Amino acid sequence: MTEKEQQYRHPTMKITIFGDSITNGFGMHPRNKILKERIEEKRPTLDVKLHGINGDDTYGALYRIKYVAAENADLNFVFFGANDASPYHLIRPDEFKTNLLKIATQLGKDKTILLTPPYYNELEPTHYSKLSEVELFRKAVLELGQTQKIPVLDIFQAMTETENPNELLRPDGLHFTEKGYEVLSDEIIKIIEKSVNNG
Repeated sequence: MTEKEQQYRHPTMKITIFGDSITNGFGMHPRNKILKERIEEKRPTLDVKLHGINGDDTYGALYRIKYVAAENADLNFVFFGANDASPYHLIRPDEFKTNLLKIATQLGKDKTILLTPPYYNELEPTHYSKLSEVELFRKAVLELGQTQKIPVLDIFQAMTETENPNELLRPDGLHFTEKGYEVLSDEIIKIIEKSVNNG
């Protein structure tokens, strides 16, 4: 057995990614586990457990957090905000922040990484909110991370720093293309390695 095969068979670190349709690989059928595949291809020693449900927000997350906690993962990535920021969910940034704190507390702040909502292409004609609204939810995550000493992966910033952020998104202006998942998986790996090195 090769060393690479051994790494696949014996992962050394388990992570969960807890989120909505982006976590769930919406639009990538039949590859709805694209995020798991991307990360494990790049780092075979990682065992990735996806807990994404299409259309979910932080209130829905609180109902199913027990399944994520039961994984007993080394790190839990909490990736909500795209739906919370939608006018159809009627959630305000302060509520969002309160829900995220409850989630992080239940999972363990020392084992939680918060993600900001992703960049959104407001030029596409969808029912989601304006980019300025999404940025309010991003700010809420950054503030929570700072006050509660919880690491934050600012995926919004990472996406906007690419040459063409809109190439990372599907025609609906929200869900990710394969390029989007490349950026997301790379950023997750970076913060895992930073966490391990600092640990």
